[in-house]
Amino acid sequence: MKLSKEFKEYLDSLDTGFKTNKWVFIGKTNDAFGSPGGSWQGQEGYKFKEEKSNQEYLLRSIPENGYIVLESYSTRRQVYNMDLSKDTIHQSKNNKSILLESYTMTAGKGRVKKQDVKDAFKKLGVNSNQIAEISDSNPDWVELVGSLLTWANHREEVKKLLKSNNESKIEETDAEQLKPDQHYGKNPLNQILFGPPGTGKTFYLLENIIPEFKQKTISKSSEIIESEIISELPWWKIFALVLLDKGEQTVPQIKEHKYVKYKLAVSNTKSLNQTVWGQLSSHTINESTTVEYGSRIGSLIFDKKGESIWFIAKDNDPVISELKELKSEIDSIKNTSSEEVNNFKFITFHQSTSYENFVEGIVPVLNDEKKEDNNEVQYEIRKGGFYKACDEAAKLAGFLGLKDCIEHSKEERIEKFKNAKPYGLLIDEINRGNVSAILGELITLIEEDKRLTKNEVIVELPYSGNPFGVPPNLYIIGTMNTADRSVEALDTALRRRFSFTEMPPRYDLSSLDYEFAGVKGFEILRKINRRIEKLLDRDHLIGHSYFLLNEEEKQNPEPKLLDSFYRNIIPLLQEYFFGDYAKIGAVLGNGFVYTENENDQADFASGYENEDFAEKDIFQIIDYRTEQLGNQYIQTEMTFEKAIRLLMNQPLTD
Repeated sequence: MKLSKEFKEYLDSLDTGFKTNKWVFIGKTNDAFGSPGGSWQGQEGYKFKEEKSNQEYLLRSIPENGYIVLESYSTRRQVYNMDLSKDTIHQSKNNKSILLESYTMTAGKGRVKKQDVKDAFKKLGVNSNQIAEISDSNPDWVELVGSLLTWANHREEVKKLLKSNNESKIEETDAEQLKPDQHYGKNPLNQILFGPPGTGKTFYLLENIIPEFKQKTISKSSEIIESEIISELPWWKIFALVLLDKGEQTVPQIKEHKYVKYKLAVSNTKSLNQTVWGQLSSHTINESTTVEYGSRIGSLIFDKKGESIWFIAKDNDPVISELKELKSEIDSIKNTSSEEVNNFKFITFHQSTSYENFVEGIVPVLNDEKKEDNNEVQYEIRKGGFYKACDEAAKLAGFLGLKDCIEHSKEERIEKFKNAKPYGLLIDEINRGNVSAILGELITLIEEDKRLTKNEVIVELPYSGNPFGVPPNLYIIGTMNTADRSVEALDTALRRRFSFTEMPPRYDLSSLDYEFAGVKGFEILRKINRRIEKLLDRDHLIGHSYFLLNEEEKQNPEPKLLDSFYRNIIPLLQEYFFGDYAKIGAVLGNGFVYTENENDQADFASGYENEDFAEKDIFQIIDYRTEQLGNQYIQTEMTFEKAIRLLMNQPLTD
């Protein structure tokens, strides 16, 4: 549209440092945060900072589709997405363009009623929905920028207010009524938070994303609770429970019992008939005259009558006593509710993470009966973290597990997943593993349109042969350290399947708003990062977490900063620059890096003097910690505070 095109041309003309009212233009950037599906990824944005609060926003004008977009650096989310083609947002009157607040907003657990949004604005003293008025013939772009950014502040305050109100309402209502799009469903299904070390990626995961996958209350049917208990038991114990429940049974009767069906829904068993006969026979008492089976293992508690009727032969066995207690617990189960349920799985990738422990693999298991002399190694197909997460996601839709889900028709899956809660698979340090090898053939299945209920792709797993698909309510969210040289690079095929959200260093946090050596904490961090970016790149910046101080520490910042410099910042720089101390000195200054060059030929063995060697500079890190060795390089009257002043190119003062 004409307005967004001309506005973008104006933004393109701005010089870094330009000020409008209380806002400062920081520069152009390709950062992209919580936009729908990452749709603004790659679109150039314009970063502004409020001088008083250090609040930073990303402003975009996109002529291709007539949008003006505002994103917040503090929340890493979209603040406003203004579709100028809608008359509820953009109106033309008397040769003027008027931008309006639409009162549509998502806060807390989902979409908020328009009247509630209006009331929240009024509580802040904002009674009109007019954001800005621009002359078509002589537009005041400076005023428009100021109005949009100020309105972004209004919307952030309104969201906080609405979120607080919404959460209190949810606690009073049945959380079972919430739909997926009222939870985490507004975010990409596959997302990676990336940035240099210390930018709070894992912290953001724990503090902002994990709460989205927690339910205040959840109701479980007795059937679901029973199935969860039974599915964890080995087959022979389940058959023992069946015989305790029904008495003497034939194999066909045992196969029809609900306990067996619970287990079968999550089992890799191909032939149930063979499983029943094999497990019963291997746990038959030695005295049996009807069962000839050479490989008996574990507790021997079963026997068979001549008519192929199985029964429990050792009613006084300790295992039977335990199973009787378990059966009493199962019989007493009723529909129940719990206070809070964590619908997520948190794992960390490392170099030895493989397909076998992420999806499924064959692993050795020792006989669980420790008292047995027969401790021969057996093998089983064990589900990995990804398979278990898919299992749990399917259970949230009302299935017994993923296998049960796939055995239902597509129409049944579509219906049940409509109201399914989201489940999160959270992967810390995702690029420390070889992700393509870990996912294998399943890399296609994580795509949104290839998941169950859509253009679903169902494959057969190589070990178990089970059908496998990825539920539509499973969110895969990873963190990635861009500065770690020891990790695997993500290939193009994988990058296409994930939305990437950058987590850059923050300079607007209140925990950085303290003064030391005549400068603010965020100014020290920014100075260091500007130098690193010139010498290396933006992937190797220093995160803000190393400079954060609490209110008590702000009263005397030196101890915490001193410790952080020598335990975190300097070691990172040594790694970044491969021990090139000249570049480390260019970042920190000669208050931290001591250079000595005496051109002393006597340093070399006789006969091997060399002027080139003698002229080479020797660098030492100056350590101001009194309890550490190495502070002999401290110059007269130098202190850590003065070293910071030198870093900031300030004159030394007494």
